[in-house]
Amino acid sequence: MGPTAEEIIRDADLSNKTCLITGANSGIGLELTKCLNANGCKVLMACRNTYEASVVAKNCCEKHENINLYELNLASLASVKKCSEKILQNEKKLDIVILNAATFGLPWTLTEDGLETTFQVNYLAQFFFIITLEKILAPEARVVFTSAESHRNIKWPIETMLSPTLNDISLPEKEYTSIKAYNVSKLCGVLAMHYLGYRWLNSNISVFCAHPGSFIKTRLSRNWWVFETLYTSMIPFAKNAKQGASTIMYCATSPELTGLSTLYFKNCRRSSESVMARDSYLSFKIQDLTRDVIRDKVPGYDYSIVKPDTQGDMEKETMEDTLASNYST
Repeated sequence: MGPTAEEIIRDADLSNKTCLITGANSGIGLELTKCLNANGCKVLMACRNTYEASVVAKNCCEKHENINLYELNLASLASVKKCSEKILQNEKKLDIVILNAATFGLPWTLTEDGLETTFQVNYLAQFFFIITLEKILAPEARVVFTSAESHRNIKWPIETMLSPTLNDISLPEKEYTSIKAYNVSKLCGVLAMHYLGYRWLNSNISVFCAHPGSFIKTRLSRNWWVFETLYTSMIPFAKNAKQGASTIMYCATSPELTGLSTLYFKNCRRSSESVMARDSYLSFKIQDLTRDVIRDKVPGYDYSIVKPDTQGDMEKETMEDTLASNYST
């Protein structure tokens, strides 16, 4: 089933590093937290339930005094903004960011921001989180999205790829299934990787997507007994959480990836994401939607599509014209 995260990081000294992890208090996130902490890394656990996270940290982590807790409710963009403001106030730099939190198997529900919950929790809120923390990313920081092979199951028609709408990514009730919503959110994550790779093109910041493995038994499947039964039945054939964390850990820490970016990994090896997921034009169209939603839902907050200090005065329209030209050819 492959190596564990502990085996991947065994010889690393991370005593001068700081890592932020969403969904750090259980499953794969907890394995990442334990391993990074054991190797000297300062870990920021961004979790909805900070009391639970504090208990887990004390019971599971060797150096729990080197862990900081931050309350983060991804179903609330106001909570994301509040959390990021506290981190900006308290922390000097982020060397590693692992966007790991996810939900799955929910009935159709809306967040307090009026968006479909799986879309917001798995993608939008975490993308907003990293954008708000961009200014304290270390010069050679690594950002890792926990991805999923199921992003390949989304196959939009050409019309949708050219002009996606909010209803294509934040699914309305009549089009909703929990699996489709999850797959769309993971597709958005891979597209976000490509956008951020372009945004940070002239920096040394790296961004990766890492597929941990399929049917790993964690709390992800807890929302519906059907999925819980399925994932339990797959335990003998699937990776455990320790093994599932390995590819994410590899992307976050491996010296082999120094100087590389915008790559998709599974089983600690480079893999090709779906054709749709690596479409540059689509990544910017989804980014347009993302920016519009954030601007609408978070009063007073806006950000440039192109990072000013890395892309000069290039305008969004020029970039999109170039991408559209490349796409049409």
